[in-house]
Amino acid sequence: MSLSIKVVPYHPDWPQMFEGELAAIRQALGDNCLAVHHIGSTSVPQLAAKPIIDIIPVVKDILLVDVRVNEMEDLGYQAQGGHGVPFRRYFQKEVEVRTHNVHVFEEGNPEIQRHLNFRNWSACP
Repeated sequence: MSLSIKVVPYHPDWPQMFEGELAAIRQALGDNCLAVHHIGSTSVPQLAAKPIIDIIPVVKDILLVDVRVNEMEDLGYQAQGGHGVPFRRYFQKEVEVRTHNVHVFEEGNPEIQRHLNFRNWSACP
């Protein structure tokens, strides 16, 4: 099976697509949610990217995410477990034509800072 990855020019709607999910994700994860970040190539202004919005919610306790799966599913996300990454909970929205990936990590996980560093470094002029 061949996997095709489509990279497109930067689209100015990507930040709004993130903002459109922000409050709903925060509410779905409840008081466990500390922060929600737009990451990945769509978070970098003017950078060509896969047209999929990547989001990192930071939570107090990763295990409490498992009891909020139904709330995420109500938003149209499908739970994928860790999807091969330890200490992560991963959700995809609209699997046929994926629009959003949500990578939930517990505060202090080094993956959070790694993703933020990519976004922040790539955004430098």
